[in-house]
Amino acid sequence: MLNNNKGLFFSIDMVLALIPIFILILTITNTNIFPTHPYITKNYFIEAQDTSELMAQCIGFDDYTILEEISQALSEGKDPIQAIVSARNIAEPFLKKNLGNRNYLLVEMNYLKGMEITSKGNFKDAKNVGVAVKTNGNYIYKLYVWE
Repeated sequence: MLNNNKGLFFSIDMVLALIPIFILILTITNTNIFPTHPYITKNYFIEAQDTSELMAQCIGFDDYTILEEISQALSEGKDPIQAIVSARNIAEPFLKKNLGNRNYLLVEMNYLKGMEITSKGNFKDAKNVGVAVKTNGNYIYKLYVWE
């Protein structure tokens, strides 16, 4: 009878020793292999926010902000394609200057229903994207920034 108690305690001890091993295995199998670094995602978000804020605050040559100039170009254009080209001529130099080698996509959501105004890079291949939304009058602009 004494031998049976030792075997029972030995079995319980072995099962308890296996619990941390099972926890370790479950942790490893549940680990994300391709982690997204929060710093990178946050950095793109901050860049998008800062750039869109500059577009809303920086006054150009004719005493209008960049967003006001883009909105004016979109509203004055009789042909939507020509209006987008005029807006692109305003937005593109500003975004190239302020975002440098970053990729970006600027769209208008209200009247153009998400049509692209200007972009650099392939948005479909983007993995970590920062987004900023700004309004000017009835126009709603979304700026996407990624590497």
